[in-house]
Amino acid sequence: MSATPRSVQGDPSKRARRRPALVRWWDRTSEKLRRLIKPLFKPLYRRFQIRSVIAWFVPGWGEVTKSKGGLSLVGNLIGDNTDSPLIGVVADFGSGKPAAFDVSALVERQGAQAVVTAGDNIYFQTGYQALVGDLYGKYLEAGAFFPATGNHDYSEGRGIALFDRYFDFLDGHRWYRVVLGPIEFFILDSHQALHHPEVFNAQYDWLEKAVAESSAPWKAVVVHHPPHSARSRSQKEFRFPYDQWGVHLVLSGHDHTMQHLEFDGVHYVVDGAGGGSLHKFEEILEGTTFRREGTYGAFFLQPQGDSLHCRFVSVDDEVVHSFEIPLRQTAVKA
Repeated sequence: MSATPRSVQGDPSKRARRRPALVRWWDRTSEKLRRLIKPLFKPLYRRFQIRSVIAWFVPGWGEVTKSKGGLSLVGNLIGDNTDSPLIGVVADFGSGKPAAFDVSALVERQGAQAVVTAGDNIYFQTGYQALVGDLYGKYLEAGAFFPATGNHDYSEGRGIALFDRYFDFLDGHRWYRVVLGPIEFFILDSHQALHHPEVFNAQYDWLEKAVAESSAPWKAVVVHHPPHSARSRSQKEFRFPYDQWGVHLVLSGHDHTMQHLEFDGVHYVVDGAGGGSLHKFEEILEGTTFRREGTYGAFFLQPQGDSLHCRFVSVDDEVVHSFEIPLRQTAVKA
């Protein structure tokens, strides 16, 4: 773990760009062809246990490689409101669909001063600049964009190596902490943890220690696979003793819905409506205070005095759900 937090430098090369019309046409056309052709090859893939033809040509593609972790950062905020910054959270947005651009426009329109993602920043081979930079380039330029990995960051877009290359300010770290004003985010790599038990244990130990030593008034954990979700996709492995550690909020994606659940005074948010194909619910979970399917949008949080104001906002600028977390709810650490 870094003894001294590192300041984040912006990267002007990742500013949003409008690609030439021919390139955009080819991206759309090649993706349509891929979606048509891929099902035809599924029997062959199953017969020979092939995950993708890309694996033949790109060494290491799709492998869940181990990485460094534990980097400590101080992120930038766009604007002067550093005591009460508005942070936008998006997940499962890397589809290149119009909805993904609608959500990015919403984030900027709402006045978010920084963006944190809960994974699946990319789904297709178009690349990180097209699927991330062209949407959130303003934040990347300013050093105010902080991604978590998702399972698709490993299995699509020619593999996780491109994540490391594009987000080079992380220096190869895929779990890390970043301070944004009065909030500290502890960002995990759940996909890697689920494939490597030793990495899971390392992240658990790091998170417990990092949260304990944090002096931030507000503490939020980001983990792509949700500990609680109403689509039979709850990843129980990540039901850590957050209440004992003093965590206020756990932010996830993976399920392309909006959900808010509460257990033991800790708020669990599933915010997977950032631009991928939307999901439907399969069950109702105890602890659910809000859930919504079929709506694209983003989650926003803003500390104001002794409360953390949280809200889901749809792409139509409708606040579909809001709640507050009083600072006095902070759990007593064991």
